[in-house]
Amino acid sequence: MAQQIDPTGSAKPLNAPLQEEKAQRKPTHQAPAGGADRVSLGGSKKAEATYGPGLKVAEPYDLLRQLVVKTLLDQGAASTVDTGSGIIDLATLTPEEAQVLVADDGYFGVEQTSDRIVEFAINGFGNDPNKIQQMKDSIDKGFKEAQQAFGGALPEISQKTYEAIMEKLDTFAASFDQ
Repeated sequence: MAQQIDPTGSAKPLNAPLQEEKAQRKPTHQAPAGGADRVSLGGSKKAEATYGPGLKVAEPYDLLRQLVVKTLLDQGAASTVDTGSGIIDLATLTPEEAQVLVADDGYFGVEQTSDRIVEFAINGFGNDPNKIQQMKDSIDKGFKEAQQAFGGALPEISQKTYEAIMEKLDTFAASFDQ
């Protein structure tokens, strides 16, 4: 009789009865009742949420919003943003409020965001038009890093914001050429 090899372990030969015993063993991990998977975040050994047919969420947006807010808080980031005209609480932000914020004239829209970035760049480089290329290179680097963090592509609003920034920096530099 030829010796049998255990493909999951070492190259040591196994006795036929031992191999049969291994095949008949029950797995040590059993799925939770109901067949749903459980996930626990934050180091707790107790399952906090069950994902499956029984999951009840008012809106899928709520689950995503809660996850984003929890992630930011876990990283030590504030869950509020001061827009100058009021404070936005990310923990209670509705989809409608988010749409207003990223609209063309919204706080996180192309115009206001590009204005803030250009103002920061100009002030950061001492209001010196001779450093326009350094400003652009720094902004390029930031956008490239963000692009990598987003898996290689940025949302359309980010691309439009980048274009607006570059136009505004060109306008700033041209104002000194006159």
